[in-house]
Amino acid sequence: MIDLTTLRYFTSAFEAGTFSQAARANGVSQPTVSAAIQKLEETLGGPLFQRSKSGLTPTVLARKLYSDAEQSVTHLSTLEARLRDLPQQTVRFHCAPDILVHGIAADLSRVRRKSPTLTFSFTETAEDSDIAYLSEACVPGNHAFIPLTEEPFCVAVARFHPLASQSGLDLADLQDYPLIHRPYCPNADHMQLAPSLVSPVAQAMNDSQLLELVAAGLGVAFVPRSHGDGRDDITILPLRDVETGSRKIGISHRKTAFAKGLAQDLTLTRPVS
Repeated sequence: MIDLTTLRYFTSAFEAGTFSQAARANGVSQPTVSAAIQKLEETLGGPLFQRSKSGLTPTVLARKLYSDAEQSVTHLSTLEARLRDLPQQTVRFHCAPDILVHGIAADLSRVRRKSPTLTFSFTETAEDSDIAYLSEACVPGNHAFIPLTEEPFCVAVARFHPLASQSGLDLADLQDYPLIHRPYCPNADHMQLAPSLVSPVAQAMNDSQLLELVAAGLGVAFVPRSHGDGRDDITILPLRDVETGSRKIGISHRKTAFAKGLAQDLTLTRPVS
């Protein structure tokens, strides 16, 4: 039988990408986590991670286990708080429209497992939040910023698009194809790169919506490179003849001890996108 503690170590390792960060998140030593994962692999009859100097890469078995186990681990980890009806502490949270929500869900779930009395209330603006995931260019003045990763902008096209088979694009390649506008944050849209291109065919409200419009073949869009990760209906292509720039994303937090501590807990995981 697989016990809850082992599953908690596994979900932490899956989310954090290293055994050392998983150990830190659970307040135990790295050998403790490594031994538990090894025993779990023996029980399941296969490897859960490919180990390398850069961290852990989940196998197909690990992805299936995480999908099946994560909600149960979170539910059981918060059981005592629910049964005892402990006072809840609300965290005001903001996710910028150019951040994909699926990339931060694991962060929030892990922190709630650690602090089961936390609840999250989403805010429309970063200024009103305690914690925000956003680009550095969008950090409000009342927040501090913890950078996570930086990546270039590329062009997103549908898998079946005529340009999808190319290894890279020149700006002129886009002149016959409509653009989808993403004007929600400074330097996020790059429409200034393409003044002579076809007028925008649509204006998305967030990047999740944008990618669905691209996948449907409605148009092409400038997006961060990682937006194509895990999708087989979109192709991400670099622009070769112009500098598209990059975005630095991270966690911003209100300048209070509570928000700073929570932000530091959230940065134990791998970068989001």
